Amino acid sequence: MSDVYEGLFDYHLLNYLIQITVNANSMKLLISRWALVLFALLPLNYAWTQSIRELTLTDVLTAALERSPNDIEGNLEQGFRSSSWLAALPSVSVNYLDSNDALGTDETEISINLPIKSSRQRRVDKQLKELGSEYNIASKQYKSLLLSGLIREAIWSYEIAQVRLNSISHKYQLLSQLEGQYRDLFRANAVSEFSLMRIQQELLQAQLEQLTQEQELTQWLQQYRTVTGLSSMPLDITEPQLGSHDFVLGQHPQLRLLTLGWLQKQLVLLASSNQSAPWNMSLSVKNIESAGFEEDQYGIGIEVPLSFLRIATETHNSEWLKESQTFDIAKDEALINLQRSWETLSLESKILQRKNLLLSQSKALNERISEQANELKAYNELGEEIILRQMIDAIDSQAAITINETLIHQNNAMLRQAAGISL
Repeated sequence: MSDVYEGLFDYHLLNYLIQITVNANSMKLLISRWALVLFALLPLNYAWTQSIRELTLTDVLTAALERSPNDIEGNLEQGFRSSSWLAALPSVSVNYLDSNDALGTDETEISINLPIKSSRQRRVDKQLKELGSEYNIASKQYKSLLLSGLIREAIWSYEIAQVRLNSISHKYQLLSQLEGQYRDLFRANAVSEFSLMRIQQELLQAQLEQLTQEQELTQWLQQYRTVTGLSSMPLDITEPQLGSHDFVLGQHPQLRLLTLGWLQKQLVLLASSNQSAPWNMSLSVKNIESAGFEEDQYGIGIEVPLSFLRIATETHNSEWLKESQTFDIAKDEALINLQRSWETLSLESKILQRKNLLLSQSKALNERISEQANELKAYNELGEEIILRQMIDAIDSQAAITINETLIHQNNAMLRQAAGISL
């Protein structure tokens, strides 16, 4: 009997252990599955934000171009399709002549009129087609440049506001600590209330500056989102340094687009001139019917304009002159604006570099003055107001260097924009 009980015991024990193992494995599988689901769901927003911030500036421009509603190729597909040999719509004419005489002749004539493109018209059409492709490419390049300008403006304005906000926040933290120290010293009658109020005044001013910079951040981030559709700025926003030889005014996309537009307008005017007048070909069928007689006649007629005479209308000449003057004015205005923008940014670049050197010297001098101020404070040779002012100046000096370095990077980006270089 003991063997039977031991066997039953071993059987139940084995079955229990198997159930525990199965349940444990099921629990592990369930836990692992839930962990996988949580891992997939919880960091989704964080991972998406990280992936956006790792985008390059070229990726950001691509996102802006895809978001833009204007599609040149789509517009071309929806446009009119031209015929390779018809200059206009064909026409049909019907003539019927009824005779009042019993022995007279009745005539019925049907003609199809086909305006055929002249050789000059076909050459102009070919040039317009080739020029249209170039114009579309130039238009896309100019559009990329415009979007690049909006992106650069938003990114660097946001970056400058962020740097200023960080500097102000750091200044606020230091002033808060200093306020606590001066509050304790004031309670111990070690400093005057005037020094404490000066710190509190600086704290309020820092809070106001924080609000201003937070508003700037919101404004530029909103512009960035409107242009690109992305929710956060990329981490790497620096661009290669631009040299003076990289600025070739004649190759600027804006000027290229203006020139191609004028060439296109010239070809359109040439296509509508008398020198490109179409040939008119007519196919006729004529029926002649009289008493005891009926005849069908078939014929073809061709009307060729004498385009070698080069006779132009005053309307055409006025249109040509107006378009030519409009192009000259637009080109001169673009040249002046682009050249002035480049020269202004180049001068600003030199000033920022010199300013950076002076700010570095000022920082070093402020550090030495702060050391001297602390030494004089120990001997009660310097007033609290002067010491406090020097501490605030040291904080502002460090912030000015950081902001100026950011402005140098922004200036380089704007120089690339003025040179017509997209992201």
